[in-house]
Amino acid sequence: MIRIITVTALALATLSPAMAKDKQGEPLNPDKKICRFEAPTGTIMRKRVCHTAAEWSAIDSAGAKQAGQMMGRANTMGSPLGTGQ
Repeated sequence: MIRIITVTALALATLSPAMAKDKQGEPLNPDKKICRFEAPTGTIMRKRVCHTAAEWSAIDSAGAKQAGQMMGRANTMGSPLGTGQ
């Protein structure tokens, strides 16, 4: 479980900087429409999801915050049994 959380956090961390600038190194227009393909849990069919650059930034930030909270909870639990020892 911790591996999944770690991988998710790393994936989010690598996606966010990639979204911050375009290919020429210039900052993106926050109103520029960007589409990504996502595979919802339980299916192999990918779905195209489009948002503005500002919306993707907010989505990425919220995901990174949630991943950080999950990592914090996992670290404070201690042992796999949750006994804190």
